[in-house]
Amino acid sequence: MSNSAAPAIALLAGKASKRKRLAGELQGFGYRVVFAGDPDELDAERLQAVQTDAWLLELAEESLLADWLLEHSPVPVLLGAGEIPDAACEDYPRWQRRLLGKLLPLLGEPPQVQNLAPVVVPQLRHDAPSCVWVLGASLGGPAAVKRFLDQLPADLPIAFIYAQHIDAGFEQQLPQILGRQNDWRIINCQPGAHLHRGDVLVAPVSRSLRFGNEGVVQLSDEPWPGLYRPSIGAVLDETLRTFGAATGAIIFSGMGEDGVEACGRLRQQGIEVWTQDEQSAACATMPKAVQDAGFSHREGSPETLAAALRDWLQQEWPLAL
Repeated sequence: MSNSAAPAIALLAGKASKRKRLAGELQGFGYRVVFAGDPDELDAERLQAVQTDAWLLELAEESLLADWLLEHSPVPVLLGAGEIPDAACEDYPRWQRRLLGKLLPLLGEPPQVQNLAPVVVPQLRHDAPSCVWVLGASLGGPAAVKRFLDQLPADLPIAFIYAQHIDAGFEQQLPQILGRQNDWRIINCQPGAHLHRGDVLVAPVSRSLRFGNEGVVQLSDEPWPGLYRPSIGAVLDETLRTFGAATGAIIFSGMGEDGVEACGRLRQQGIEVWTQDEQSAACATMPKAVQDAGFSHREGSPETLAAALRDWLQQEWPLAL
């Protein structure tokens, strides 16, 4: 039985099977799905007539309907729930928690719905980040990442993991280098630590990084896979495994192709992957490899990417700002 007091969600997805699955998930959380439309049959006039408390979009990257909603919708617009794991998969509960974790700040907790199994609401620390983005870089990376961080206020609801190809002897110096002239808390990895809003966690060179329950930092003596230390690809995969749909990535200046395949896996999950543009990068080989593979959703200078991230956070997590 539906509850008219429950917050309303309008759903727009290109695939009928995904619309049906997402509608079921949202109703299972206790929300009202008041609209679930095929974008091929809609226009702005139809969208404007929908009465809802929020929109959830699963559309192609270039969508006029998405652009119209982002510009004109009077209610929040949530972009992308990612690929829905099979209900028997161990990643399925994590996917549910991530989606619900995005909805709760926008809509609040829905009232109890009769005949529905209780939904486990994630209990987040008050200083926990809403999302965790990986900053991957190699040659020319520290200067680019510093330019990026200098343009961002440190009170945003985000934490970063900084994977920089660098000699082990310079690892401990990165917080001092990057932290000048900004308020970000740039820290080297300590086992047992949690990520907080405003943190930039430097991935270690000589030990591999893992995350335990609730995102607790763990370090392993097992070497990084592949040729690079740290492995940007491994950091991306581990961050995706731990934080799911709350993950993002920016690939800055560097040589080689470390992380390209992992960026593809992020994009398959509907997760944002951005890259530094060729004009602003000291060495454009690494970000260009991601672009050439078709995995980069946005390119720009460090300053442009910082401004875009502020806009993205405003759209995705407006109540967390």
